[in-house]
Amino acid sequence: MLVSSIARFNAAQSMNNAAFGIMQTYTQMNNAMSNSTFGGENSLTMLHEMDKKLSLDLTSNRLLYKIASLQEKLARKHQEQNIKKTFSILA
Repeated sequence: MLVSSIARFNAAQSMNNAAFGIMQTYTQMNNAMSNSTFGGENSLTMLHEMDKKLSLDLTSNRLLYKIASLQEKLARKHQEQNIKKTFSILA
């Protein structure tokens, strides 16, 4: 039961890290758009590269969040099964 609790804690921590990464990526996107001047200081290729990088970061953080969420669900299911198994042995 301790192992599944640790697994759930690690999955929750991974979900928190991924959610923070998503939030930071959105902040970077907002800052890039608000700080960019389209008068010629920033080239369109630079903005395109920045957009590609931030989009990939966002996608990878979303994927990490979904994987961590599934890990947490599996660890919770395993923990519940262990509890039921323990109580059925004691009964």
